[in-house]
Amino acid sequence: MGSLMRIDLLRIVPVLVLLLVTRGAYSLDVVSLPAGTGVAALAVAADGTAWFSAQFSGAVGRVNPAGRVEIFEFPSRGTQPFGLALQTDGTAWAADLAGERLGRVGLDGKFTEVPLSRAGGEPTGIAVAGDGVVWFTLPAVNRVGRRAADGTVREFVLPEGSEPTGIAVDRDGVAWVVERRGNRIVRITAEAELTAWPISTPNAQPDAVALAPDGSLWVTLTNVNRLLHLSPDGSQKEYRVEGAPLGIAVGKDGAVWFGAPGVRRLCRLDPETKKTTWTELPEAPMAVAAGPDGSIWVALGSGDKLARVVPKV
Repeated sequence: MGSLMRIDLLRIVPVLVLLLVTRGAYSLDVVSLPAGTGVAALAVAADGTAWFSAQFSGAVGRVNPAGRVEIFEFPSRGTQPFGLALQTDGTAWAADLAGERLGRVGLDGKFTEVPLSRAGGEPTGIAVAGDGVVWFTLPAVNRVGRRAADGTVREFVLPEGSEPTGIAVDRDGVAWVVERRGNRIVRITAEAELTAWPISTPNAQPDAVALAPDGSLWVTLTNVNRLLHLSPDGSQKEYRVEGAPLGIAVGKDGAVWFGAPGVRRLCRLDPETKKTTWTELPEAPMAVAAGPDGSIWVALGSGDKLARVVPKV
């Protein structure tokens, strides 16, 4: 087990921006999954295949560009795969909320369970670096784990009661984590250096996190109906949005997509114009992922349906 060696704490008061909202022009396709799938997280591979974690059915699944659905079950029973992430080669990783394990689905479809040393950590968020290093959050024990390419696992200790959840990894292999109860954003390096940015809005309950092409970070502040943008220079800006944002993704063009479950909408924020457009959905969005072709995938309702939203040219 490792502990964090260097701690920097940055306090920056964010700017709050109000948004102009209009309706967007998009087409929408819906994919039905087996009853009881319970999609918790989504990720889209370079070839357009959409991967998902199936929390209620203990599996990982994928939908190929032709619409074919495949399900890969965890060998162990009683699993609850929650977080999901993809390596650059298309290998899928999932974090099992109910057990001390990760799941890996290789390019050949082989499912491998990767045991973790700590019981009761409730692995939740997961992200994979370009070199195959896997980062994951353990909110029940206030830690973040890092599994090296050789299988060695190291844990980094966060403050008591911080409850780390969402996680992303940048191009340098550095992990960015949000603390739901600690109300902070933290940056962790492989060398055990930690930098923390407290969120000025109290009890914001940050949840989902996504990295933008320019290296900045976007976070959903679900409890206060806002998005937070952390710039590479450390400055923060908050955007007031509707419908308790749930799930977030950033497209190649820098546009920010998020779900608004309270109003059954998928929203797109243009950071340059501060304009938000939206698409009506048949059910509440629960997770969001951006595809390489500009499409956006959304988990709907109880997680037995996926929607593919494509901007009209």
